[in-house]
Amino acid sequence: MVSSRSIKILLALVVSLVVAGGSYWQINFNKDWREQYAYTKGVDALIYAFPYYLNTVLRYKWSQPDAPEGQQVPLDAVNKFWHATFVDPKNYRDGGAPNADTLYSPAWLYAKEQPIIITVPEIPGDRYFAIELAGFDSDNFAYISKRLHGNGGGNYAIVPPNWQGDLPGDVEFVAHNPTPWFYAMARIYADFNDPSDQAEVAAIQSKMQIVGLSDWGTENPPRPPHPPVPDVGDLSDVLLETDVVSYIKKMVMSDPMSFWNNVNRAMTVNGVPERDQRYLKDWSELHIGPNQDVSQAEDNEQAGLAKAVFDGIMIMRAFATPDEKRVNGWGVPPVGFGRSGIHGNFYMRGAIQSMRGIVANDAEEAMYMARDKDQNGDSITSEHTYELHFPPGQTPPARYFWSLTVYDQDANLMLNDYDRYAISGNSENLIYEDDGSLRILIGGEPPEGMVGNWLPAGESYTRVTLRVYGPEKAMIERSWKPPQLTRL
Repeated sequence: MVSSRSIKILLALVVSLVVAGGSYWQINFNKDWREQYAYTKGVDALIYAFPYYLNTVLRYKWSQPDAPEGQQVPLDAVNKFWHATFVDPKNYRDGGAPNADTLYSPAWLYAKEQPIIITVPEIPGDRYFAIELAGFDSDNFAYISKRLHGNGGGNYAIVPPNWQGDLPGDVEFVAHNPTPWFYAMARIYADFNDPSDQAEVAAIQSKMQIVGLSDWGTENPPRPPHPPVPDVGDLSDVLLETDVVSYIKKMVMSDPMSFWNNVNRAMTVNGVPERDQRYLKDWSELHIGPNQDVSQAEDNEQAGLAKAVFDGIMIMRAFATPDEKRVNGWGVPPVGFGRSGIHGNFYMRGAIQSMRGIVANDAEEAMYMARDKDQNGDSITSEHTYELHFPPGQTPPARYFWSLTVYDQDANLMLNDYDRYAISGNSENLIYEDDGSLRILIGGEPPEGMVGNWLPAGESYTRVTLRVYGPEKAMIERSWKPPQLTRL
């Protein structure tokens, strides 16, 4: 039998464990549940808010009058276009998956008190152009383009929602800007391998203009006024000294709370759409959103939010189109891509539309399909050669042109010893098979006699992006299917 003394000892141990366990539970519950709660809510908030953060970073960097030596980045691009007059993969490393088919003219625009007028000159011949207009949340709201306006040139007004007045007779209304700050990205087709063609595009770019309504019709109108562009916090100098991708990696590790400071400020100035106000109610207790100060959050809440920055960005970086939504291994954009936030697809908006592209074209203007795996699900690397075979008459259905481009993991053009980054359907160097089919090779060594049909691959990672400008009905309706990328 168990002695009474043993029973007493056992009971004492049980009581002490209960008391100790209760104390442990009480201490850790009180200490940690707010941190975990903030972390969980913070990851959701980060995925929603990432475009507000990235656009704040880009606007500050691209507003500077000078660039670090060796970097090709937009400069002084606030209420004024900055023009890339040639493609420079070696010195532009700010990500965003730039194409090698067009020359860019980006600008950050501010229109709150008066309309902004964008002048586009006549564009000779049948050359493709488009000016994509997106709110500060990265969702598109309008276009000025060959598709909508032709190549004859014109003056196009972006009008603040509450502005009252009349536009001049020679100015066409385009849209109301949904946020006071918004992004304009002009793209004009240029042959990457023809400097004389790039010079023709540069001449067109030089005639593009941004003018405030109050100065319309005056000689040599000044740049429209705008508020001062704020910096991004303690790491602002780091941003100016390096590329955006490296800066974000530094921010995540050493100053993650600056993410929330910049998001709150951007939301305060630009607002959050009425349809999304319900999310703010969920985050306001953590001091995230318009007119919020995240420094007022409790220490354990700030700890959770700091962890959410790291994990949230890693989640988005790894985000990929689910297998069931892929076609022959290619990620096919969902309906509404380019305006993903309007459709409530914040993962797609944050991870693909914003993180990998800054903005993304509407399907009617251009469509993208991308992949970083072969037919077996293995990474695309330089060790192997891969084939993309378009049957006769089955090249991408484009009214304007199509292209294939290779990128690294930071969404920069894949640097390589051959200075080859893209293949264009317009290229005169493409070699078709006797039956009219087209073979594109990626990776391995350049094939003799078929270099025009070849692109290099990265040592350990390659993302291949197919772009179709002016997609035809079969592309938009997703009835055209891209061929599989096969490792040979």
